[in-house]
Amino acid sequence: MEKNHYSYTVYADPKIAEGFDADRFGGSIGELIKQIQEQIVFSTLPNVNGWNVLDLGAGTGRITLPLLQAGASVSACDASQQMLDVLRQKTDNPKLQVFVADAHQLQFADKSFDCAMTFRMLLHVIDWKKALGELCRVSRDWLVFDFPPRHGFLLLAPLRHWLTRTSQSYRTFSVDEVKSELKKNGFEIVKTDPGFFLPLAIYRVLRSPALLRGSEKIFSAIGFTRLAGSPMTVFARRVK
Repeated sequence: MEKNHYSYTVYADPKIAEGFDADRFGGSIGELIKQIQEQIVFSTLPNVNGWNVLDLGAGTGRITLPLLQAGASVSACDASQQMLDVLRQKTDNPKLQVFVADAHQLQFADKSFDCAMTFRMLLHVIDWKKALGELCRVSRDWLVFDFPPRHGFLLLAPLRHWLTRTSQSYRTFSVDEVKSELKKNGFEIVKTDPGFFLPLAIYRVLRSPALLRGSEKIFSAIGFTRLAGSPMTVFARRVK
């Protein structure tokens, strides 16, 4: 793979890695978003105590740390050594192993993990189908990941990135193409969570946890979130 692609270079910057948590999860809104996303995972997965879990694109440990706290053994993988260094500073839990890894070619044997998961990664990798295939290959049972569906406000994502001249692309996916790739790799979706109706950037600007909770509760109740929410979190299991 082309190592000069932004998915490899951006987070190799120590300053980016050190400021990642504050940028993504800083303040009351960032913390609430983090809590909600953790609730989505742990309200669906069975008790993970004793599980062997792969966290691909682990970064600084957004989901790695809660998995460890829940009793799982976690192999945290990321293309960025700098991001993993930040993770290592947060915990000395003996159930954690960290690996610098390329999502397109993992160094683990087939069916090595009870569960393989990744968040905020598939939209950025060079070949998302290959990366998803690798996640499927190394999981013997569960697969958990998220992606931005091609609907709602995300239909404007290409325009936003063109206007801001960002170096990072923002790939969106149709649900059908995701289902198709999972089927090719022997997995079937058992549950999805639609995420948030309004773009999270809006809530970060408004800085009101109460507004986030209240408005998203309303949007969910009237069906807007199911129709146009993001990011969609997928829970799939191996069927063959």
